Order: sequence, then structure tokens, then C-alpha cells
Amino acid sequence: MDALLSPFWEGDVMTNESLLPVRGEDGSAALMPLLYHADEILSVRSATLETAYQPGRDYTLENGSLRLPEGTAIPVMDWDDYYPPEEEKGRCFPHSAGGWIRFGEGAYFHRRQIVVSYRHADAWRGAVPACKLDRLPKTAKRLREGAPLRLLIFGDSISTGVNASGVTGAPPFQKPWYDLTVDGLAGFYGTRGIRLLNTSVGGKTSDWGRETARENGAAQRPDLCVLGFGMNDGSGRMPPETFIDNLRAIMAVVSAENPGCEFVLIATTLANREVRGFLGCQADYLAPMLALEREGVAVADMTTFHRDLLRRKPFRDMTGNNVNHPNDFLSRAYAQVMLRTLGALGG
Repeated sequence: MDALLSPFWEGDVMTNESLLPVRGEDGSAALMPLLYHADEILSVRSATLETAYQPGRDYTLENGSLRLPEGTAIPVMDWDDYYPPEEEKGRCFPHSAGGWIRFGEGAYFHRRQIVVSYRHADAWRGAVPACKLDRLPKTAKRLREGAPLRLLIFGDSISTGVNASGVTGAPPFQKPWYDLTVDGLAGFYGTRGIRLLNTSVGGKTSDWGRETARENGAAQRPDLCVLGFGMNDGSGRMPPETFIDNLRAIMAVVSAENPGCEFVLIATTLANREVRGFLGCQADYLAPMLALEREGVAVADMTTFHRDLLRRKPFRDMTGNNVNHPNDFLSRAYAQVMLRTLGALGG
């Protein structure tokens, strides 16, 4: 648990950073960049953690990145498998530049990814997520005193934990981000009084959240309500003002029946820009969401953190379906940003 929740933005050891090996168009095994410049590879394993690969034979370290030599035992997707030359119904989506790109739910990509642990000397070059606990005084008091806390997760498929290995039933059975968050809070604050509730449904937008705010929000009697909408809204090009109006309406309904409830609004990760029709206006929601912050309302900024990760790593390395869902590595990022927002991780 300590390794899983060790902040990506701190320290000199990265544990189990995920990669999806894909051959180049010419058939070569490409050099794969890591989040940091690796100085020493500690291990390379399958993402299931069932197979350990051997240095020299299966991989080499080259200029801080991972190189797979010819004859490696590490499975590498062919270019034509990742970018199918023809449509395969249910197994690919249109590419934003024409042609097709691979899609898969469940553990499809997880079982094709590898994880790398390594030492590095360089420092994090992105934004460090902010601690927002001062905006949530009632939640802070409950956590610090070990008082009962009803924690509600209310959002779309990312908030159901879809594609986390523990949800798909694949090794290593990593918990979804919200369970990791609860474990991290319990460990940091020494409380066992957190009751997790989750009314999220895949494929939904904030319109649905607004329509069902009473039964899926207020009726759950939360002390802390985490709203995880935005991915599908952005893909559907919902105007930011409509999205924000929906969030306000949800909070109003929940607060009317639970006056002491506080809120964390998750600014969503981004969709794969290579897949036509999914990367819309998700990033446009961040600024107006931050404008909603006040006492009782905080924003967990996954948008900026994901954007900074994508500056160093391709989308396919961090996804569970290659379109819009996180894999185990990005689920850890969600948990870390949530824990930092709630004061349980350093920065």
C-alpha cells in the first residue's frame, strides 16, 4: 500500500509504472519513455505481476528509457494490431486522423501492459496537486478525530472503478481508486470510521447526476460527497456553463437534505486524442470548477495532473480501454490526487 500510494511527484523510486509495448510501423520495438529519466531499472514485470523479465535478454536501459531487444520475452503488440488496417466491430474505434485504433474493455490492455520499477535522480516537472483540506473543515475535523464519515462517490464509469484489475478480476487485483483513497485516509488519520458509498453508473453525464441527485446523492446522507463527472460530458461537448450549472444543482439538492455535507469535485482526466469523438471539452471544465471552490467545496485537479503525465508518457501506457478509462497506474494517480486534496499526502 505504501508503494501504491507513494506520490508520483516525490522521491527517487518509481514503483510499477505501466507501459504498453507496441512495435513501430517498420516492425521495430520502439524505445519507450518513462515518467522520469531512469538511472537504474529495479524490475520489469507483466502488469499482472505474474511474470518477471530478465535484464539484457528481455530489456535494456537506454538513455533513461526502456528498450526491448529482438528476441525479448515481453509481449509486444504489432503496429497493425494496435492500428488495425480495417474495421473490427467492437474491437476498435475510428482514429482521429483516419483509419482505426484498438479498443478493449475488461483486462484486455492490462494483460498486454508491463510495469517498470526504477531509480531516478531527476525531479517532478509538473504541477504538484494542491492540498484543499482547509476548504473542508467539517471533513477535516471528522478525519482528525476518527469520527464516522459517510463518503459518497457519485459519478460516471471512472468512478465505478472500471478497468482496475481488482474490478475486472485480473491479477494483481488492485483496488479501484476510491478504495485506495479510503485505505490511504485510514492509514494517515488512523481512523476506521469511513463508510464508503458509491452510486456511480458508467456512461452517465452530469445531466443524469442532476436528474438523480435526490436518490443517488441526498438519500445516501453523505458527510462528504465526491462528484466524478466530466469525461462523458466533455466527449458530448456539453458547454462548460451547463456542466457547472449541473454541479451546482446536484450540490444544492444534496445540501438541502444534508446541510453539513461537504463536496470534492473531481476535474476529470482527458480522453485519448487519437480516438475520434472522445476528446472534447473536458479540459474546459477545470477553470469554472475551480471558481466554485469555497468553504465546503474543493476541487481535486486530475485534469492538470493527467495532462502533465501525458507530457512524458503516451496515453496507451496509462489506460484500461485506450479511450477514456484509467488502468491500475492511473487509478493510483486518482487516489494520490484525492489523498493530497484531503491532506493525507505530502507535496
